[in-house]
Amino acid sequence: MRMRLNRSAGIFVAIIFCILTSGLFAAVEQSTTYSVITRYGTIQEMTRAAGSNETLVESADGRNAYLVRSVQVRSEAQLLQLMGGNESSLTDLQRGLLETYRFSTHQKFNELKPRYPGTGGSIKVDLVDITGYENSERYPKVRDDFWPQNARLYRHENGAYNIHSEIRISGVNCIGYGPGAVSQMKGTYAHEFGHALDLTAIEYNGYGFDDTHYANEKTAPKASFAEGFANFIKALFFPEEENHTRNSLQTVKIEKPEGGYDSYPIAGGQITGEDFLNVEAINALIFTRLAKELPDGEKLVLDSFSKHNNRDNRMAAFLKNFVKDYPEHAFKAAQILDRETFGNLSNVQMRTILGQSANVDRYLASRGSQTGSGNIQTGTPQKPVAQPVVHRPGTIYQWIDANGTMHFTDSPPPAGIEYKTRRGSAANVSGHDSGKPPSSDPFNID
Repeated sequence: MRMRLNRSAGIFVAIIFCILTSGLFAAVEQSTTYSVITRYGTIQEMTRAAGSNETLVESADGRNAYLVRSVQVRSEAQLLQLMGGNESSLTDLQRGLLETYRFSTHQKFNELKPRYPGTGGSIKVDLVDITGYENSERYPKVRDDFWPQNARLYRHENGAYNIHSEIRISGVNCIGYGPGAVSQMKGTYAHEFGHALDLTAIEYNGYGFDDTHYANEKTAPKASFAEGFANFIKALFFPEEENHTRNSLQTVKIEKPEGGYDSYPIAGGQITGEDFLNVEAINALIFTRLAKELPDGEKLVLDSFSKHNNRDNRMAAFLKNFVKDYPEHAFKAAQILDRETFGNLSNVQMRTILGQSANVDRYLASRGSQTGSGNIQTGTPQKPVAQPVVHRPGTIYQWIDANGTMHFTDSPPPAGIEYKTRRGSAANVSGHDSGKPPSSDPFNID
């Protein structure tokens, strides 16, 4: 499965981190806008043509731009009217926008909103209608230009710095999905909402040389934590995500400086110790299992996350704080950490991550002779390093079916259908602190 990263541009003011504290939480105000592309052309042409109610959006190609008109959405009926008024005639992506609007009113989102960090902030959801601009041959950067994202902005207002999130949902990550675009777009929204709750400041180059990543890729500690948490929030709405995440961990991917990835068995020896916590799928599963297996676990996980939420979030710090907050659950936390790192942590590493606790010691005693990959055992030869299964940047097949729908797949279309190919690399939906545009690889899972 391929995943795509898009990082949002953010405006950051350094002093905010000195003023905000993780203990300030209040229900956040949310609004929705509907945006539609009205024209496309060169930057010069669009600059001259822009009307008073249109915004100029420059393309990632540096030459072209779009004119976009936005309207604040007050009701579902209004949104439907803006898209033509007839639900049966909506395109798949328009239907995805409508269903995302409905989904955004889910009661669980209302329950999560008080966990939005800081006070006085807001969440703006921008539903972008790309109808007529889906063709990547005519509009080669449309995916990059309108990729779903969560942009975090800090603004000085009324003597304080407030955090504002802007979540964009467009469906460009679902072109060619047909009716399946609806569920993908809803899942993307839940993921981006998770990023809006999280203060993690992802490392520079946290996603590696190509600035993209897989769920089962080893990345930087804060990057893997942020993605794992966002995927955990998505799993609260879509429980089937747990199995999808676990199935992705048959191997772990390690990026090569020259490009592409090597894939290894997850416990093959290429990742050891705390580096297992640098894989976002492992972090998502730790969050999910704590929430499912502890009494009132979802609340415990979210309470502890909110209490300690800061720009330096990482899984090792979260688990140590979680054990301090709930020492009675330290045994289960240790058990889950051990399971989701495939028994590869030594007792010393387990204690370093979880902190000092009688229940942690009790769990470690129950491990018996298991030592984990962090211990060097004298007299026992080390397990040979597994040969990598090389993942080369995938071949992308672009083709059009009998209904005129364009598809992008990693395998050829049915026999007899003409297609084009190109090379590409994997990527993932994300939300975040870099203004670097994503690659144009159309393969994605949110």
